[in-house]
Amino acid sequence: MSIRLNDDAMRQFRVAKVFQERNHHTLAMEFSSDGLRLLVCDHSALSIFSSTRQVELCKVHMRHYLPDVACFVQQDTRVLHSTSKHDYTIRCLDLNTRHCVRVFGGHAKTINRLASQPGSENVFISAGRDDQVYMWDIRAETHTHRINNLRRPLCAFDPAGLFLATSSGTEAIQIHDVRMLREKPAQKFVYQVDAKANWTQLQFAPNGKSLLLSTDHSWCFSVSPIDGTYQQSFTGYSNKVRLPLDATYTPDSQFILSGAHNGRIHIWRAADGFPVAVLKGNNVGPVRCIRFNPRATMFVSSDWLLAFWMPMANGVYDWVKHLKPGETISFTDENIQMQPDKTPRKIPMPKPKIDTEWKIKALNRKRACTEEPIVDLTNALVNKDSTEDGEITDD
Repeated sequence: MSIRLNDDAMRQFRVAKVFQERNHHTLAMEFSSDGLRLLVCDHSALSIFSSTRQVELCKVHMRHYLPDVACFVQQDTRVLHSTSKHDYTIRCLDLNTRHCVRVFGGHAKTINRLASQPGSENVFISAGRDDQVYMWDIRAETHTHRINNLRRPLCAFDPAGLFLATSSGTEAIQIHDVRMLREKPAQKFVYQVDAKANWTQLQFAPNGKSLLLSTDHSWCFSVSPIDGTYQQSFTGYSNKVRLPLDATYTPDSQFILSGAHNGRIHIWRAADGFPVAVLKGNNVGPVRCIRFNPRATMFVSSDWLLAFWMPMANGVYDWVKHLKPGETISFTDENIQMQPDKTPRKIPMPKPKIDTEWKIKALNRKRACTEEPIVDLTNALVNKDSTEDGEITDD
């Protein structure tokens, strides 16, 4: 049994544990596929945490490599990380033997994305600032496929590992069948974006029905991976210095969480963009990284501090039985039409949606305790602005 995630449950998340300030701000985070381990990457180290005990298991010192991104291989005893100090290779570390298994060279500039293929123990992809996307196999010395002619590319596998999405600038998204990468993309969607915002993150929803694009502006948005149509914008948060702030889905694909300025975390309904809550924890700077555990009701946020979030112990929740693995994944071959669609799609500028219901309830409860008359503040709230925003040592 697990907690059913709804609006009230999302508002009851609180910081359960904080790890004190690190030497560098966090650059990347990822949970293992079973949700038991958390990988945290910064320029000085890779750290592995236990999600259940919320303790640091080991630390890999990275001062000689200065990684920008890292990820688990599907077997969570191996970790991939980029390098940026001397070259732009990718290194695969085995955490059991404490040795580098293989080094992968090909990128000419720093790497901004690494992701392993769901369902495969050996295949992974990388996207770099050299405008190249490579697919690799740990058993091979060189890349197996390359996708070029892109601009500031991002990439992501669908939950089943059958399709690969890549982006080019803020103009296009391509959907590739990983079994036919030598062929043309299965789909290509062209966009016209009014806002001067760079795309900074691309990810599939866990159910495969949406693609979420984060930007370095104060909004992110979702599109359909089937036909590329615009679905929903998520806005109302602050990103004053235009950092690449991460967003994440809940495992049931119902909610989207995004980091924001001043340590805030904003939560929306994925279906309609309704702002559910704004959480404030121990983070003091912009929340650059945020990840929801794929197998448990918890998430982690980080800037200079690392915070584990869990629902309040004394909260009132609905409960649901666990779904079988893969039950919600519906992005399959039958959904894909094999002719690229080059019709430009216009992405509208987002309009903030203000959540007033939960604020009114809180104010009314407070007034009831002091026996003051209950006042409907809907109009007042709506007229206000949105809420502002190498070496391994075992511990």
